[in-house]
Amino acid sequence: MILAVKNALFTIAPKLTYDVLIENQEDGTVKATLLSLPECQGLGANKEEALNNLIQLFQARKPEIVTLEIEPSETKYPLMEVTEIRNNEGNDWDVLEALTGTIEAPSDWSSQHNHYLYGTPKHDNEIIE
Repeated sequence: MILAVKNALFTIAPKLTYDVLIENQEDGTVKATLLSLPECQGLGANKEEALNNLIQLFQARKPEIVTLEIEPSETKYPLMEVTEIRNNEGNDWDVLEALTGTIEAPSDWSSQHNHYLYGTPKHDNEIIE
């Protein structure tokens, strides 16, 4: 995974806008709250003073806005490998041969047929050819 951090302030927009909630308090003051950061609030005797206090508080935090770009790690696709084999080898038989394998199994697959179908005991005397 590749992670790239880009500074959004200079690449996206020269200035940013924020939604601010203005509330008149019971004691006659005004509270300005940055909606995207509810803990960031400015108080003042009027709306302008509350906004100026909010701006100063926000700038004192020295915020930095960045954009993360995450590139996923390389994914292997089995069918792509099959296509490569076919392109390199030239025919479908080569592809089938590359994809086939062997497993360990009884020489006579039917020797344990009754055991798997009907639950009878397994036979130890396997037919050897």
